[in-house]
Amino acid sequence: MQAGVLPASLPHERMMLNLALFHLLIPIVALASGLLLPLLSLALAGSLASIAWIGWYARHHHFAADKIKHHWQLAWKHCRWLLYAYAVSAFIMLLGALMSMLQADNNMASIILVIFSRLAVVPTLLMVLLLFVLETSALAESRKGN
Repeated sequence: MQAGVLPASLPHERMMLNLALFHLLIPIVALASGLLLPLLSLALAGSLASIAWIGWYARHHHFAADKIKHHWQLAWKHCRWLLYAYAVSAFIMLLGALMSMLQADNNMASIILVIFSRLAVVPTLLMVLLLFVLETSALAESRKGN
């Protein structure tokens, strides 16, 4: 590798780090420790910062080779998919919050919040699983020089 030239695998490595750290490791620690809100907020903020960095770099950097640019653009595309999954999850959670506010019975309101919070996780979880597969494949291709 030449000095100052980033390998094509870097965006995929960053995306895999994002997925592993902010979507697997920190949520598991949050569930095990009982510090759900602070740790999940940290995970979301970290993931968004990682996505922003990949997006900024993919759009504002001049790449030495088209293959490297292609891999940055592909990682940015995968980041956008994750953002869409976050938006769907947030919408489901918002819908649950609104429905729970309309309930006169507090027990029913808390049941609705629990149900919708579990449903809200599904789009992001499925996208993370899909992106693990796609990013693993893209990482292997980038390391082969494709």
